[in-house]
Amino acid sequence: MEINADEDYNIGKLKLDQTNLDLPIDKNDIPDLEYDDEISPLVAEVVENDLVTFLEESKIGNGQLTSDNLIDEDFEAELGHQSTLSPSLIDCETEKKSNDLKERIDRYGIVNICGSDLTGRPIIVISAYNLPDAEDIAKEKEYFNSHQHFFDVLLEVLYGVLEKYVESEYTLVYFHHGLKSSSQPSFNWLAKVYKMLDRKFKKNLKALYVVHPTMLFKVLWQFIRPLISSKFNKKVTYCNTLAELGVHIDLNILKIHDQIKRYDASLKPRKSSVTSNETEKLGPYQQFKVSLQTIADANKGDPIPLCVKEAVIYLRKNIDEEGLFRKSGSFERIKEIQNLYNYGQPVAYHTYEFHVAASILKAFVRELPESLLTDTIFNEMMSMQVLDVVDKVEVARDLLNAKLPAHNYTVLNYLISFLNEVAQHSAKNKMDARNLSYVFGPNFLRKANDPDYGLVNIERINNFVELLIKYHSDIFTKD
Repeated sequence: MEINADEDYNIGKLKLDQTNLDLPIDKNDIPDLEYDDEISPLVAEVVENDLVTFLEESKIGNGQLTSDNLIDEDFEAELGHQSTLSPSLIDCETEKKSNDLKERIDRYGIVNICGSDLTGRPIIVISAYNLPDAEDIAKEKEYFNSHQHFFDVLLEVLYGVLEKYVESEYTLVYFHHGLKSSSQPSFNWLAKVYKMLDRKFKKNLKALYVVHPTMLFKVLWQFIRPLISSKFNKKVTYCNTLAELGVHIDLNILKIHDQIKRYDASLKPRKSSVTSNETEKLGPYQQFKVSLQTIADANKGDPIPLCVKEAVIYLRKNIDEEGLFRKSGSFERIKEIQNLYNYGQPVAYHTYEFHVAASILKAFVRELPESLLTDTIFNEMMSMQVLDVVDKVEVARDLLNAKLPAHNYTVLNYLISFLNEVAQHSAKNKMDARNLSYVFGPNFLRKANDPDYGLVNIERINNFVELLIKYHSDIFTKD
């Protein structure tokens, strides 16, 4: 077995030069976004005054909104390309300090990756409730010089982690409840975030769900809208309750703070609120949302369902298509195919786009009642990071053989074998083992209910999945 040296995925220690950022924190930059039952004209005036101040400080005219001042999705021509960070902001002094800094940010649980939505797009969740107060940050002087410094480091770390996910279409969920004046970032910082994120972040964002928006948030958004492209604005959906969000996303896969759930339960039902649908009825040949044992019992012992086998056959015919697995299929077509399989009807894949078949594979893995990579191997998987690649391959082989249930092993072997084929064609389809790990990793092992499960763990899971894809033939062997 010939194995190349292991790759280093650490982003290095992030050391910020605040003199270059020139972003002084000012509590007057943005009004408190906590819930307010009645918005008075004075509040709106404060918001407008802050916005004008921001425009003046940003040297965008004299506070007048014109078509020349709009921040559109083609902003690179005016602002210059900003998809890479300034070298002066990055110091790769030691690998350990880099990981420590990432883990300090990650422990707050502000941002998480939570599997994929109903169309197969990865979900990025941001929770304002978890933003720390300035007093909390003051206790962490070893890592952060100030509350503003915390937000600057947060931006750098998140950019490095999330840029891999936004290479493909993705969905963003923002939980607004719990944002306080003592924890919120400045308006200037929010504007910097928008400017810093390059075109792929905005173009590939297909849906932004704002959950529990306050009246003041909506008023503020109205003032901000002229600064944001019309295309971006159309992607925003307000969800007043979790039930409304549940129409678009499976709530079970999201990491939602208990306090947010309690707040949602306290809300008075609104006439316009969406009510939960009745439990979906299972078809006589159900292949989605059922256990691998159920599938095997109905399939003469084979846990690999027909929907997976036929999707793989069709995707092999399109294996050189650029962006395979990056784009999502139509939700209506995905549900149509799922219903056909669940009721034993034939599926003519050639009448659908290959993105739909790719979404079917992701949907099957995502909707399994239990993760394909079970919790029984989680701890060992997390501890493998310190090993060299040769030892990782050996440990992964022994781990899967010893602890993964037989049906899970069979299905995982089948899928990884196909993903290995896809990676071998990466020169044309642009989907190497690393890119594929970002697509499937969060779905192969889902731990939304684990309070300690964050971006660091997701990165390690993705590393494990990448290892399986690269060295499939060496790992999936029986002693």
